Amino acid sequence: MADTTIQREIEDWICHQWLPSQSNRTFSKKKIRLSSGGVFEFDAVSDDETIAANISTSSALTSGGKRGSGKLQKIRADIYFLLLLPDSVKRRLLLFTEPDMVELCQREQNNGRIPQNIEIFVVDLPENLKWKLVDAKKNASREVTPQ
Repeated sequence: MADTTIQREIEDWICHQWLPSQSNRTFSKKKIRLSSGGVFEFDAVSDDETIAANISTSSALTSGGKRGSGKLQKIRADIYFLLLLPDSVKRRLLLFTEPDMVELCQREQNNGRIPQNIEIFVVDLPENLKWKLVDAKKNASREVTPQ
């Protein structure tokens, strides 16, 4: 099983450092009741609950260079839950660390496959986190590569 410690560290940095620097609000991982009645835990929710975000460290391609359909399905699930947020949440964000996933999602949005009210951003990580993520992805890739 892949070690996701680095991904969680990156999510925490985005939630507690990057997002506050962009919005002058504090954020935390939080469960919100959805318009459909259920509950979902978002990666980052502002202190006043007007901004909610899901964070992805995935690239658009697999280590073998193919389009990561499973990765895109996870993003679509994140979008689904962002769409189920109550109207009191004014901004719905998808935050990515990988530019190729941002490009893919922006193309999907331009083609009408992601709603316009979902805001898509690339987060520029500090160098130390970038390298940790590269190493973590290499290790995860080795785990699933047949020997």
